[in-house]
Amino acid sequence: MSSKPDDEASSADERRRGARHPVEIAVEISFGSQLHIHATGNLSAGGAFFHRAIPYAVGTKVRLKLHLPGDPKAVECDGEVVNVPNKKDLGMGVRFLELSQDDRRRLDEFAAANSRSLGS
Repeated sequence: MSSKPDDEASSADERRRGARHPVEIAVEISFGSQLHIHATGNLSAGGAFFHRAIPYAVGTKVRLKLHLPGDPKAVECDGEVVNVPNKKDLGMGVRFLELSQDDRRRLDEFAAANSRSLGS
């Protein structure tokens, strides 16, 4: 039996539904009138983690625009901050919301093809 409450366990499962790939690309993140560009540390069809980003609070809704190198059409979707692992350090995990099946496929294929080795 898990020691986590059901809502915590399901939240963790939701965050990690897609395979994460260590891929670094620039992403535009909009929140209200603010626009920031952050680099992903890892990417999946379900979301991304931004290592050096000043995090928004968990639960914050944002708008994302991902420009995949070699792909003329940007992936745009809403997102939700789901993870701020350490409030003293920079970084946040964002789950993609209402991503089209085509965009989900494009992200997954791009991330798998461009995954860099963690040792390099």
